[in-house]
Order: sequence, then structure tokens, then C-alpha cells
Amino acid sequence: MKIAMFSNWYISEESIGGTERFIQDLADTISKKGHCVDVYMLSGKSYRKNNVNYISLDLFGEDVIADEYMITNRYGKLNSIKAYEIIAKEIEKKVNVEEYNIIQLNSHLFLKCFENKKRIFTIHSSYGEFKILNDDTEFEIMVEIMKAAVKNSRTYFVVPSLYYSNLWKDIIKKNVVFIPHALNESRLVCDKSKELLIKKYNLSENKIKILLPNRLEMIQKQPNLILDALELLTVSQRQLFQIIFTGLDNQYMKNVLLLEKQSEQLCVDSKFISFDAISEAYKLTDLVLIPSKSESFGYSALESLYLGIPTILTDLPSFKEISEGTQSCIMFNGTKESLASILRMLVNKKIERKEISEEWKQRYELPLFAQRYIDIYGKE
Repeated sequence: MKIAMFSNWYISEESIGGTERFIQDLADTISKKGHCVDVYMLSGKSYRKNNVNYISLDLFGEDVIADEYMITNRYGKLNSIKAYEIIAKEIEKKVNVEEYNIIQLNSHLFLKCFENKKRIFTIHSSYGEFKILNDDTEFEIMVEIMKAAVKNSRTYFVVPSLYYSNLWKDIIKKNVVFIPHALNESRLVCDKSKELLIKKYNLSENKIKILLPNRLEMIQKQPNLILDALELLTVSQRQLFQIIFTGLDNQYMKNVLLLEKQSEQLCVDSKFISFDAISEAYKLTDLVLIPSKSESFGYSALESLYLGIPTILTDLPSFKEISEGTQSCIMFNGTKESLASILRMLVNKKIERKEISEEWKQRYELPLFAQRYIDIYGKE
């Protein structure tokens, strides 16, 4: 089979977002199974890797890498079918999809694209995010297009959370498939010692290091919640922790300044680091914290739990699914008070990594993940 995948984001080795990692893993694994895969991106540079062609559509100018704000500004509110049709027309004139057997798409931006082809949409935002980030008209138009799309049995929607897939099934009624994302273990291999990495990144040897591996986006990811929680501790308790923020994309540099200022006011030892590899961050940390308000899946949670790192997660449905069968998950209710209570407990507790079961690992194997997609591709 020949498969075209579409991403609104530029994909590279430096990409930290879950959607980018998902597309890389799916494209690489399906290619290894003998299929031809081309990945089309709205911006960035074209290249070839692991027998996969990554092709930039250059919609924002040659070699420009578009962030979420540039995309939003270009397309504006999607509050009419015509708005989707304008996007479709722009993209369809750039790509000859007749040579492909399957079109796999990774954003609702593409809902009106290639309607005469067999299509699979992977939903990378939770149902709650759509409700929060889109106004009622935008959400209703999106659902209207989705319902119309599944009347044609050649369109499928894949959701990585069983909980959220059931919500979408209630709305769309058919062609909603639950497939969890997979774990790429090769990304987590690190041959350097913890001691060497602590020196490399100029970190404390004695403090409890808490890693926030997600991007510094304030509304959904809530990186400031750790500082809000530490404010409820005594100054002496705060000084036992070192907070490590990652995800320093250019569009979030204003947030870095805000977090730096808050850390200074609270006498909290905070570091802002762009790691050479996320495996290094996981190797040197004692705890991982992911205080997201919403997640459709949660790659960082999956990776941290795989490594047995004590991982503090908001009690979201998708996080509960991922953590089922593990021993290192600590859930909190998303408030600063609940998080502060956990931090107080950890001050006097021995922090250890725990082994993960083979049964849990098998749920997130790359070959199984790719085969589930291929099975949809083969449906008529």
C-alpha cells in the first residue's frame, strides 16, 4: 500500500509534541512492514528518513516552521463549512493523492480534505479540549462535518483513549475506533550515568528533582501549578526540591519569564533546560510531574511510567487508562492543594523507581499499534 499522512506541525528530531512523535512512530513502523509512506507537513523543510519522505507544503514560506499561533492566525475561526473548504482547496492543489491507497490525517483542520479517498483521522485532542477551545458554533460545525463523513464508510476516526472514544461514539455513532498510541523504547535509551548528567546540566545532587517534560503552555499543560503548590509549603520544604522545566519552544519564552519570576519570589530552585535528548531528562530526575488540565492520551506519562519513575499525574481518564497496571503512578485532583499535599508526603519518603510488567509493555508495542492501523486500512 501507499499511504499519505498529513500533519499540521513540522516534524523533526527536535519535535517534542505528542502528535509529531505519533506520526514519526506510525510512519516508521508501517514503512518497516513494507508499505510506502509520505508525510506531508504544512511548513518546514523536506527530507527523507527511515524510508519515509517528509514533505513540506511550504504554506508559510520556504523553510518557515509554523507554530500554533501562525496556523490559527492564517485560518482563523472554523465556524463554517466554507472555512474548512478553503483549507481543503489550498492543500488539495498541492498534493496529488490519487496515487495513494490511504490518507491518514492528524488535525480537524483537514476534515474537508480528500473526501473522495479512504481516510483515517487520528484525534489528538480530547473531547474536553474541543469543547473548551472551540466556541459552540465551531464545535457544532466540526461535529456536523464528522457525522457527514462517516456516512461514507471510507472515513474512520481513531481515538487513543477508550473513555474519549466512547464519548465520540455517542456523538458520531459509527466508524470511531479505539487504538492507544505506542511506546518507542529507542527514545528512552540513555547510556550516560545519572551523576554525569547532573554535572552536564549543572543540577543539584542532593535536592529532589522534579521534571515537567511537557511544553510550557499555561492553559492546558499548567506548568505554573507546581509553583502554586510549592507556595503552600514552608520555605525550608520548598528548598528541598529542584524543578526542571523543559519544552522551551520559541512561542513559550514569555512563559519562561513568568515562571522564572514566580520561582524567584518563592525562593524555588527552578531550571529551564532544552535537553539533548528526553532520555537524559528521564535518567537524571527523581520524579516526573504532568499537571495537565486535559490530555487525549499522554506520551510523557507513558514514557515515565515505562521507566518506573514515580510519576504525579492529574486524575484524567486518559492518564488513569495508561497507569492501570503500574506501581509508580501518584494521582492528584488537579488542584494546588492536592499537589502540595503530595509534595509534603514526598519530603519524608524514599523515592524509588519500580519495575514495569511485561503485560503492561505489550499493550503499547509499536508493531501492535501499526498493525491496528493497517487492519483499518484493509477494511472495505
